[in-house]
Amino acid sequence: MNLQHASEPDPARFAAAADPEPTHVFLVAARHARAALRAIEDGLWVSGAELLGLTLRPVGQIVEAVVRLGHLDEAEAQRLATRLSQGLGVQGVRVEHHWGLK
Repeated sequence: MNLQHASEPDPARFAAAADPEPTHVFLVAARHARAALRAIEDGLWVSGAELLGLTLRPVGQIVEAVVRLGHLDEAEAQRLATRLSQGLGVQGVRVEHHWGLK
């Protein structure tokens, strides 16, 4: 049996590939797609964030939107999550902050 061990990652290469700009992933649960999209559109307009990705899918009786945004710091992302949660028909919002590789 031949076992191969992975070499240690090169720190300089890892640092060059790291993305210093955080990406924020918002999970928005709403009664219907229109409610989710209205809240997201309003939040984008107010925040000035860059839309990096958006998916919508039905989950039982609700719609789940996953929104990836850039050009926000952590505090701005938290404020946006609060604003999104106040949208008409929005039932819940969760935000995750990601730093690292693209």
